[in-house]
Amino acid sequence: MNGTMRVGVVGLGAIGGWLAARLALAGHDVTGFVRPERLSAGGIKLTADGRTSVAPVRLSADPAARGAQDLLVLATKATTLAEAAEWATPLIGSDTLVLPLQNGVPYWFEKDAPLESVDPGGRIAAVLPAAQVIAGVVHAAARRPSPDEIVLVHADKLALGEADGGSSDRVDRLVSTLARAGVPAVADPDVRRALWYKLWGNCTLNPLSALTRASCDRLLADPELRAFIAEGMNDAAAVGAAIGCPIAESSDARMAVTARLGPFKTSMLQDLEAGRPLELDALLGAPRELGRRYGVPTPALDRLDALARTLAKSLGLMPSCFR
Repeated sequence: MNGTMRVGVVGLGAIGGWLAARLALAGHDVTGFVRPERLSAGGIKLTADGRTSVAPVRLSADPAARGAQDLLVLATKATTLAEAAEWATPLIGSDTLVLPLQNGVPYWFEKDAPLESVDPGGRIAAVLPAAQVIAGVVHAAARRPSPDEIVLVHADKLALGEADGGSSDRVDRLVSTLARAGVPAVADPDVRRALWYKLWGNCTLNPLSALTRASCDRLLADPELRAFIAEGMNDAAAVGAAIGCPIAESSDARMAVTARLGPFKTSMLQDLEAGRPLELDALLGAPRELGRRYGVPTPALDRLDALARTLAKSLGLMPSCFR
């Protein structure tokens, strides 16, 4: 991955737009693939670290016209990944690295027994070549005030690794490329465990924030809600222990870290306010499915899922394939 890469980004939201802008500003040939109604003159205004730059990201509504890319970033919502992956197949050549970046448990998490909750019928796995997929976990927050503008709030790291674990030259090369572009990428030989750690911290907080319409500082300031959040985190930790992703930290310690971030809105609350489908299956459905598969009860997550799913159905915010 030395020199200029051809990079395709499907899902020019806050995270996808941030990565597209960083790579374009570093000199890579970056195309954001969007629906025809989103086509504009191109370019993304990125505000980060007190500076604003306009990145030369071209826009296209025709994946076939651009052809195979060196790197394909799929930064869509989990609810639309199957459709996006099928649409993006002309961008995948025999050497294309595919980087899906979604919230929650990804479709590739259980290689030998796919999760129906996040990939019904194996639709995603059928079009994304497993040998070319790089696993990723995003620890960053960004906003998109307008379709062509990204504001980076904070960027801790982007952890990359092989879905099966271990290290590889291709992961190291991609990490180096992203780091040179200003993205705090790191190689993680156990990215599956890193992903579960992130899920453990947000699988309760995200849906609870949507149910209450409350920012995280308000949720964590309420003793009763903190107790309920801890119950859900304990469920997720028990499932993690059963699947080889143990959690050593206490729920109180993790909530203290979240509290220091202040009055922010979770991604699910932002989706609800924007009228977008809620990512319930990736954040709650998958850990509950894993719990059933491994014989681990998840009573708090079960109750929360029932409440959040009823809310989503009432507001018409369930993904169409799950209604």
